[in-house]
This record gives sequence, structure tokens and C-alpha cells, in this order.
Amino acid sequence: MKTIDLSHRIYDGLTTHPSHPRIVINNFVDHAFTAPRYQPPCKGFATKQLIISDHAGTHVDAPTHFHVKSESIDQQNLDKFFGEAILLDVSGKELRRPVDLELVKQTLERDGLEVRRGVIVLIHAWSGRWDDPDFHNANGLAIDAARWLTEQGIKAVGIDLGNIADNADMTRCVHMFLLEEKVPIYENLANLNALPVKQFLFTGFPLFLKDCTGSPVRAVALIDENEGAR
Repeated sequence: MKTIDLSHRIYDGLTTHPSHPRIVINNFVDHAFTAPRYQPPCKGFATKQLIISDHAGTHVDAPTHFHVKSESIDQQNLDKFFGEAILLDVSGKELRRPVDLELVKQTLERDGLEVRRGVIVLIHAWSGRWDDPDFHNANGLAIDAARWLTEQGIKAVGIDLGNIADNADMTRCVHMFLLEEKVPIYENLANLNALPVKQFLFTGFPLFLKDCTGSPVRAVALIDENEGAR
């Protein structure tokens, strides 16, 4: 089984999205500071303090992110965050074109894919770097495609953009719809262009964070090298 990391590295000073706080990672204590407390061969320990948003880096949204009285991330069933996945590669689209239903169906037909009940759908919509100027201007999933995918019974959906939909759309209709349907949303996925197949296993478990609206994840694709490219 081959693993491909689909996560961005988290580091001190990283700003995931303009509306979320930057990440702060401090040295709490280092080896030199704690060494006098110990005896050889122990030379002390080091630990760091992390101050991060629950939507830092590669992360998953919980329903309460946009629905006040809905489920927080610690109330989600873990089955939602692991399973069979397919890749929709729409990275050749124009920057401002949404990933609408027409484009989704064209891509499925082109690559011989099927959206089966219980599948996780990952969308490769960005071919540039994470810090490119147009990253937050790229359009993501359209509401007609979000509704159709949900009707097919998808388990979760993710994208390699900072926003599942159009960052300029302040109605956040795609977020509102998917999270009302309890469909987890992964954002800021990485390395989708490195996937050698378009069908694979996916895992992106959240931390067990009480009452939080989302969680950073270590998203990973698991590729069965014995099956060959599909």
C-alpha cells in the first residue's frame, strides 16, 4: 500500500485564510532548560505551544461551522472521514468558472468514474501553488453540483482550495447546504496532482476537539499498487 500525503505543512506564521488567525508555534521549553531536572543519559525534553484555528491548514468543516445548533466536530461519526474516494480533476478549468454540474458530469464521463453511495469526492481545482496571488480567487464547487453529489449519497467532499465554493459569494450557500446535510467539507487539500490513480482509499480524521467547528487533519490517500492504474 502506497501513501500520498494530501496535507499542507503547518508552521509558525502560516495564514490559511484571511478571515482566520495566523498559526503561532512557540518554544515552550527546550532541552537545555529542562536538562538540570534529569540524570544521564536523559538530557531533558522539549515541547512547543500551538495556537491555531480549528480551520488551520488542511482541515475539515463540521456542521456547526455555519449552523449554530448543529453538530460540532467531536460529535461527528468517524466513519465519515475514511473510505473509498474518487478524484475529479478539473484543474484545467478557467479560474472563475465554478465546478458546476455540467463540468462534474463531463469529468466523470471522461475519466470513467462513478459517484457511488458512500464515496468521498476530492476535487482537484487548482494547478498552481498554495500561496499564488489568485489562489483565493479561484471558483470552487457550484450549488447545483453540490446538490447532485449529495443526492448520489456521497460521504464527504474536499477540494484543494481555501474555500469549497466561491470565496466572493458571501451567502456561503454551498457550505450551508452541505453542512446542513451533514456532509464533511475538506479544504486546502494538497498534492492531488500527485495521485497516480483516480480511485483510492482516503483518510482525513479530525482531532477530538470538544465543541469545535472543524479540525486540522492529516489527509492521506492510500493506493493499492497491485491494482494498477484506474
